[in-house]
Amino acid sequence: MNKNTKEPGYDEALKRLEEIIAKLEEEDQGMDELTEMVKEAGKLVKVCKKKLTMTAEEIKQAFSDDD
Repeated sequence: MNKNTKEPGYDEALKRLEEIIAKLEEEDQGMDELTEMVKEAGKLVKVCKKKLTMTAEEIKQAFSDDD
């Protein structure tokens, strides 16, 4: 997920987070690899949060337009 790469969708980000968690639970990681995985996980959490917030706003607007 570098700056030249398109931001993943919610499902893709969530799947990658699950992969990272599984890897952390199953294997011992070196400090460098652990650091990179934690950084990636942090970015993915932000993506998911952003997508959920946007979806909540869209739903809110859809229902408020019906008033």
